[in-house]
Amino acid sequence: MPAARWRAEPRCEEARAFLESSRDGDDYLYAAYVLVLVLGLRKGEVLGLTWDHVEWSGWDKPCNPHGEEFCEHCRDGHDISLVIDKQLQRVRGRLLHRATKTEESDAPLPLPAICVTALRRRHRQQEVAREKAGEAWHDTGMIFTTRYGLPVEPRNCNRSYDSRIARAGVPKITVHDARRTCGSLLVDLDVHPRVAMAILRHADFLITMEIYSQVSSKATREALRKLGESLGQ
Repeated sequence: MPAARWRAEPRCEEARAFLESSRDGDDYLYAAYVLVLVLGLRKGEVLGLTWDHVEWSGWDKPCNPHGEEFCEHCRDGHDISLVIDKQLQRVRGRLLHRATKTEESDAPLPLPAICVTALRRRHRQQEVAREKAGEAWHDTGMIFTTRYGLPVEPRNCNRSYDSRIARAGVPKITVHDARRTCGSLLVDLDVHPRVAMAILRHADFLITMEIYSQVSSKATREALRKLGESLGQ
């Protein structure tokens, strides 16, 4: 996918316009775009996610007061997180689902409300697709799949992304560069560099200025909450 030459990464309002277009269009990759922009996930990491990577913290079970799975009234009582330890890549003609590059990717990331809502939406989309596909459905366990349950080809993700950019009417940016948008948004929100490093899972101080040994989960969660609110839900 050729890189586009344009100004700096999009600001919050442009990111919001892009996500709103994707959400309102019931785009099957809406949750993927949210994870890239809010958590700074790489394309291969997003496409490599399985439902086992989502730690629902009991939210997916019937709640006590209402008896409902994924009860919206009880969501705030669960610390939902995401484990990123796999990636999907096409290498020498083969589509590989393999471990991520760095150990930093293995630490669970707390999910802000916008990510949780997007993943829940994706879960419902997939259930509809599964029912329509019937016996043709492939139960891969992947979060982002084709209409038949197969993994999404990285190049098809690029095409869908380009199409959504055009529909949203926002400046062109590559899928890869969209990851940097997360960093610029964190700067806009005055998030401390050490917290930004935890969110982006950088291991090299040349990328985030300095390596910090630990970041409190409370600080990370608060930064993600602020970022999610800035993009809208």
